[in-house]
Amino acid sequence: MYPAVSTHTVRVRTLVGMLVLLASLSLGTDRALAVSKAGDPPIYNPASKSYFQLLKATGRLNNWLTVRGQAMAQTFNGVQGRLAVIDSAETHEFIMKSFNVSKPIWVGLRYWCEFRMLEWYGQRPYSPSDPGHFQAWHSQWNRGNQLCAHGSSGPNAFMGVYYQPVGKQSARWQAARRGKGFGLLLVEFPTGDK
Repeated sequence: MYPAVSTHTVRVRTLVGMLVLLASLSLGTDRALAVSKAGDPPIYNPASKSYFQLLKATGRLNNWLTVRGQAMAQTFNGVQGRLAVIDSAETHEFIMKSFNVSKPIWVGLRYWCEFRMLEWYGQRPYSPSDPGHFQAWHSQWNRGNQLCAHGSSGPNAFMGVYYQPVGKQSARWQAARRGKGFGLLLVEFPTGDK
């Protein structure tokens, strides 16, 4: 037989349990965010005033151009998605803490072969050596021998950039030729919300 428990005792225990749960959620926010994986709802980043979402690429090719189209087909709170712009240390740190970066993930940066310029999607190109631009390059900036083809020119002469994992919860940028495909993309919804 179990001893009788009053209704008041049950309510107090329930309330204490709820408080403990809420405290653990608020204290463990960074850990909770770090488990976000492909398909989870978008997460807000106050530094960029944008929501970010990790998605699985759909289709056969999954190269930079294809996933760019997939990102643009997404909407959140009435805002069209784009491949993520990670142009600050704060946003990079947010991505590393918030998402599972254990596999290559496409982002919205590309390297124009003909002009030797970088461009975040929808923004002005800049030289890789320009000061003042945030960079998170891998020590080997390109994927193996995947350099721009000799004499590359025109609108398709670029290398897409992706996050290459370098540790358990860390990744750096690498560039890959236009035909290379990966299964994940990072979408940004620049809502401007507070």
